[in-house]
Amino acid sequence: MTKQEEKVLSYITEQEVQEFLQALIRARSDNPPGDTRAAAKVCMDKFQEYGIEAELLTAPDSEVSVLYPDTDNSKVQSVIAAISGEEGPVLLMNAHIDTVRAGNLEEWKYDPFAAVIEDGYIYGRGAGDDKGAVAAQVLAACAIKKAGVRLKGTLKINPVADEEANAVRGTRWLRRAGYLDPDILIIGEQTDNRIALGERLPVQLKVTIKGRACHGAMPWNGNNATLRMVEFIQKVQEELIPEAEKIKKKYFPPVTITPTRIDGGIQTNIVPEKCTLSIDCRLVPEMPLRYVIRRMEEILQALSDRGPAFEWTIGNDTDLQGDGIYTDPDSPLIQTMLQAVRDVTGEDTEPTGYMQGSDAEQFADLGIPIAIFGPSDPSVGHSPNERVSIKQAVEATKILAVTILRLIGEPDT
Repeated sequence: MTKQEEKVLSYITEQEVQEFLQALIRARSDNPPGDTRAAAKVCMDKFQEYGIEAELLTAPDSEVSVLYPDTDNSKVQSVIAAISGEEGPVLLMNAHIDTVRAGNLEEWKYDPFAAVIEDGYIYGRGAGDDKGAVAAQVLAACAIKKAGVRLKGTLKINPVADEEANAVRGTRWLRRAGYLDPDILIIGEQTDNRIALGERLPVQLKVTIKGRACHGAMPWNGNNATLRMVEFIQKVQEELIPEAEKIKKKYFPPVTITPTRIDGGIQTNIVPEKCTLSIDCRLVPEMPLRYVIRRMEEILQALSDRGPAFEWTIGNDTDLQGDGIYTDPDSPLIQTMLQAVRDVTGEDTEPTGYMQGSDAEQFADLGIPIAIFGPSDPSVGHSPNERVSIKQAVEATKILAVTILRLIGEPDT
């Protein structure tokens, strides 16, 4: 550790991490409905305390009203703070302040919004997913600011809303509106303080086949869209899914292409004119979205050419693009973070892949270095008695601070 790093770490205390994290958990932010005003205020107050410029941002109704017509979107607030230095790369830290609902309160040993401490853990909804990571990112930035470190670039901190609802009113809108322009990205999520170098791209495709309706008693007069869809599913099962199963990518769970929902017909005695199929895909760069869509198009066209002919379309319900999230394990970002873990904890570690989905997917088209990192065991997220280790939250804060210094900090003079 350099003297500058030791100085910065001296400003990260267990008491502040604990109290800030408790305040975040007590600032209830269930999604739905996605009201993050209280949690955003906790972050804004902390940035103000340290003299860090920050602003509250809300997606205008005109941008999201189609999906959320009965919701007061002004309550769905995100924060963007920045510490600017000399000209250089933008390092963005993004973690979400919304949570899923608490569920059945009888399954909780404590009030999920009381942030009770027991045996070194803070219990509560969002303790791990994702307010532990939010606390680590915010307080790492505060320590950098307090130490007066000069940066050779810009540090942005983004406690963001709406991750639990596909980010439409959060990261997705912020990117579209031009607020997020990173060259390097650290997404805060539950990784048990391991460095995740990527995740599968989660895409929901919708295939629609249009045939010809007729009376159910005379099916030969029509073209049954549901039967054509069944043929398509069989071909996907025979041809495309085996391709996916052959892909073995280190650090990642398997690639999956899973038909999940089929909907066809309007009445029992009418041959269906239209049938739709939803397909959940979890993809990696070795099997990118454009390839999956092209193969599906080939299958559909071959079936139509064989006859009877039909019309078809493939839509992307998630509107995500790119080839999945993957950063080379030898890249400066991953190696810097791995070394920071070793220096802070004394433990050697290897990279991992992130099993769940995160807002990293909203940046998949940029091709920038991305790491996913934060405290807490990912298995406790979305569960009763969700918790985070205070010790691990403190270590996560220090790991991030060291990472920031080594990536965009000016060296000691």
